[in-house]
Amino acid sequence: MTVLQEIVLGGIYNFKLMIKILKKIICNTFVFKGFTNRKEFWTYFLFFQIFINSIVLSLIFGIYESWYLKVNNLEPSGLMFRDQRDFISIIIFIPLISATVRRLRDAGVSIWFVLLPVVNLILCLKPSKKPLN
Repeated sequence: MTVLQEIVLGGIYNFKLMIKILKKIICNTFVFKGFTNRKEFWTYFLFFQIFINSIVLSLIFGIYESWYLKVNNLEPSGLMFRDQRDFISIIIFIPLISATVRRLRDAGVSIWFVLLPVVNLILCLKPSKKPLN
């Protein structure tokens, strides 16, 4: 089973499991030791970073901005409420950093790759390294 199939079939459609995974990632926000498997990492990444951050926040702030402009009879002059959206994005991004460190450790890769944004996402696709017994 590919990673995407594993995430979609095992994480997104199984709502209780998805909530359990999201709680685990959020509760371990400041824990950089240990491991995070592929399913946990990509469930968090897809749900929060792509769905919530990109779609939901854009929709909520877009509707609020249009209402605000209409009520105050203002002309659109660029992105409004950017500070609020950036603050929420940072709050969502913080657990991703620790999850990425744990995921890279689980994949058997140096955690310093977390500093290279695109490379670390590619390395997070690697399967878990089997522990030596």
